[in-house]
Amino acid sequence: MGRRSHHLALPLTSPFLFIVLILSFSMLPMSLGAQDDFVRGDCLGDGNVELGDLVYMMTCVICDPGPAYCYDACDADDDGAYTISDPLYLLNYLFEGDVPPPPPFPTCGADPTADSLSCNNYQHDCQTPTPQPPLDSDYIFSIPDGEGAPGETIAVDVELEILDGDWLLACSFGVAHDPNALALTELLPGTATADVAWAIFDVRDGGWTGAIIVSVFMQTLWVEGTYPLVTARYQVLGEVGDVTALDFVDTLGEPPVRTSVVPEWGPEVTPSTVSGTITVSTAFRRGDVNLDGIFNIGDPIWDLLCLFSCFPACLDAHDSNDDGSWDIADPIYMLGYLFVGGPAPPPPFFECGADPTEDVLDCDNFNSCP
Repeated sequence: MGRRSHHLALPLTSPFLFIVLILSFSMLPMSLGAQDDFVRGDCLGDGNVELGDLVYMMTCVICDPGPAYCYDACDADDDGAYTISDPLYLLNYLFEGDVPPPPPFPTCGADPTADSLSCNNYQHDCQTPTPQPPLDSDYIFSIPDGEGAPGETIAVDVELEILDGDWLLACSFGVAHDPNALALTELLPGTATADVAWAIFDVRDGGWTGAIIVSVFMQTLWVEGTYPLVTARYQVLGEVGDVTALDFVDTLGEPPVRTSVVPEWGPEVTPSTVSGTITVSTAFRRGDVNLDGIFNIGDPIWDLLCLFSCFPACLDAHDSNDDGSWDIADPIYMLGYLFVGGPAPPPPFFECGADPTEDVLDCDNFNSCP
């Protein structure tokens, strides 16, 4: 899928940048012996080049992973040295659309560059298909169901839940929508991303993607709990009665951004996902029960009369306190707002929109909204 030119990125934190400067000047090439075929960038040796490799490189570039690892595979930029420039190169490729790693990539092969690095124990069997990351249902990405009226802009929250005492170092995901039903207007970082080391949210054709690295040297990990990641705002384009999906996918971007998590050192695992739906519903204004386009004393009077003698087409408008029922408390609530400084009716009140609250009431017709 294509990639638009603008994105929202949270920069790497300043302690990380300080470490980058030190390591960029201090790291030297690491030398080993024999040479195996490998895929450049696959530092974890599982056959995939992905977020887990990037996080492992960032964390372990100053440690000695020993003979079980392939230094050539970790040399993502093929400069003959395994340094901090390698995870940065991989980050730019995976999430910024920059150039891919040099050969051998994306399939196995020998290193065409003569250097002091070697690959004496590459873990992936190059004769077998590249495996998919295993499923781990202790990580759950979710999108709630919602409603919106035609032309209305609605907010949709994307969350990650971690269960059973697990922890998380990084994650990435893609969210797809039908461009004929919804138009993405804005991406806002969630509260969980305020103190992370790095995050980026990118608008793509047919959806958007996100990637988050919680910390670089595991000073902080996300533990069991629920984490608000992003709020996406969409304009509703469909007709009343339409239902459209918001799905987690692995197909957005070039290269495609996978919906995955990195528990600690890696490799990646595939989380469970709960997709959401948006139902296009009738726009109304809460409390405008006489349908004259304004809210005044006429509305609670009409509400009292109508409570015992009529069958309105928009029960949601009569539910002025938004408690999910229409009863005597609703005209009393209206009078409290009009005359004694009580709270205003909940949205949609100051302007027309759909009911954001799930209840048994509905609105089949409301003719005083544009």
